[in-house]
Formats: sequence, structure tokens, C-alpha cells
Amino acid sequence: MKFSVLIVCLVLAVAFVVTAGCTQNATPPATTVPTASPVTTPVAPQTTAPAATAPQVGMGTPEPTQTLPPNYQLEFTVQGNGNTANPYMGVGIRGGNGMNFDSRVDVTFTKPDGTSQQSYMLPPFYVGQNVTFPSSTYQNRVEIWVTAPTVGKVKTYDEIVAFKSINP
Repeated sequence: MKFSVLIVCLVLAVAFVVTAGCTQNATPPATTVPTASPVTTPVAPQTTAPAATAPQVGMGTPEPTQTLPPNYQLEFTVQGNGNTANPYMGVGIRGGNGMNFDSRVDVTFTKPDGTSQQSYMLPPFYVGQNVTFPSSTYQNRVEIWVTAPTVGKVKTYDEIVAFKSINP
């Protein structure tokens, strides 16, 4: 008796599987609607140049930054030399866990007139390693990107820095 119930269930299951694909609705045939062919008219060539993108005026505004994982972090110091006759601003490495792991540090320096310069630091990193830029005696924008192995290139610093700190 149990064997015959098993056979009936198996036959029903096979019947359901075989007919499952046959119960779908038939798709209607695709109909095409004739459209009028477009009429082309000759166009005179343009004599004006395409609009160029406007260059950035000034330093721009600082954008949000990201934090690297603790084992890839680096600390930086950004400071002017204080000499208004020959102003320079330096970006230096103060230390951090990422000194042995990070693969590159990119620095973009922007003056108030909008001119920018780029420089980079490569390993082996050491405390005091720096890059310097001729700067404005007022304010300058400094952006720092660190390239870490598993994270990629991350912006870790973006600030407008005064050339001289004001001491009370």
C-alpha cells in the first residue's frame, strides 16, 4: 500500500514539472507601427567655439575629508615659514602608523588667486619629511591625499591655512 502511494505521488510530481512550462500565457506577437521618415534639412556649420568650462576662481571651499583606518593613519603639520619677504608653506609628516604601509602622499596647494601646485611624497616615509610651496602671505588652501593599500586614495586633509598664526 505504501509503495502505491509513493508511485502516485511521484507520477503527480513529474506531471507538475512537465506541465509547469506549458501553463504560461502566450506572448502576443510584436506589432510594428510605421513612422514617417524624418526630413533632413541642411544645417550651416557652426562658427562659434564650444563653451569652455570656467576656471575656478580663488581657492574654492574645503570639502569633506575621510579618516583612514588606524593602521594606515599619518599625521601632518602645515605651517608657513613666517618670512613675508620670501613666503613659503611647508607640509610635513609628523608620524603615524601608516608610515610603513602607505604608498604615497599627494599634496595640492592653492593660492588665493586660484593658481595651484601639486607635489608628492613617496616611501620610505620619515618624521620631518616635507614638501614646500611658495605661498601667499595671507591664506592658502592645502589638500592632502594618502594612498593606503586596502583603502585606496583618500583625502585626509582639506583646509584653508593662514600664513602666520596669530599669537595673543
